[in-house]
Amino acid sequence: MRTARKKQRHIADAQLAAMVIAMRLPVMAMESLTDKTRGPETSRAVSEKVAAAVDGAVSAQLSVMNSAATFWLDVMSGKSPASLINAAVNKATDAALKPGRKTLRANYKRLVPGA
Repeated sequence: MRTARKKQRHIADAQLAAMVIAMRLPVMAMESLTDKTRGPETSRAVSEKVAAAVDGAVSAQLSVMNSAATFWLDVMSGKSPASLINAAVNKATDAALKPGRKTLRANYKRLVPGA
């Protein structure tokens, strides 16, 4: 059940990303016609990507460090090392994607006309 929800969330995020791109491209195209070297939407798009990547990398690293800190205690309590490593990778991946997801949803809300 949990993996089905994750799969649905990933599909919804991909659809949302496509919508944000579709809404952002015309704005960025209009900005490219001005004399400015970069417009506010273009600058925002780039800076959000960098910030989300850095936040995601830090979050993933903290998640891995937390998993490593408890690994041997969990092994000694009878848990399978393979399942612990699998869980650590899944937690780190989720932690890495969370900042980007947050930014994606905020951009969608901001760019939707009439909202």
